[in-house]
Amino acid sequence: MELYKIITLTQDEMQKCIAFSEESAKTQQQIEFGQKDTKPRSIDEIARDNLIGKMAEVAVSRMLREEYGIHFPVNFDIYPRGEWDDCDIQIKAWTIDIKSTRSGKWLLFETSKLKMRQNQKINNLPDAVIMCRTPWDRDNDKPRGSVELIGAISVYALLKNTNHRVLHLKKGDVIPNTKARLQADNLAIRFEDINHDWDKIIDYMVKTMPPDISSLHIPD
Repeated sequence: MELYKIITLTQDEMQKCIAFSEESAKTQQQIEFGQKDTKPRSIDEIARDNLIGKMAEVAVSRMLREEYGIHFPVNFDIYPRGEWDDCDIQIKAWTIDIKSTRSGKWLLFETSKLKMRQNQKINNLPDAVIMCRTPWDRDNDKPRGSVELIGAISVYALLKNTNHRVLHLKKGDVIPNTKARLQADNLAIRFEDINHDWDKIIDYMVKTMPPDISSLHIPD
């Protein structure tokens, strides 16, 4: 069983994340980008998804500050519908998205969202993704207050499939070894197949420029 770095949020951090998730849910679209045939999300569901992600951002920011002396404050701004920030955090020249899930063992990235960001006037693809898991009390439908920091993978490695462990799963496919059926096309890689060594991850990002990913092909 993998043992990941665990960050427990303070009461103040939790309150800020909850307030942000509830307020930001009011301005977000109920149907995921490009998925018009799926059931619209309720405001409560949007708020829950926002909370899962924002807790992960706070946990990663804390880890970077306390263990590596890297300061990148979490953005709690509320954006109008259809707008969002360019990335969740930045380490030197690396722009990084933070993704989190309540359960599961797969990093998933929707190909439609990757294409949308690649096709913007200024290429807005992140250089890397940090994956987290936000444990959830499903009986009471609330977070347990901690975040597991799983690891990181560059988007170059994700798109080029440099370790041959990235799967291109189509809409309707079942995530391997689960009963979960996807509502959109995704690139997918198991948690165990991404880099978990935070010292090496951060050292590499601090010392190395990210590769050019602007022209890489995103699968249809």
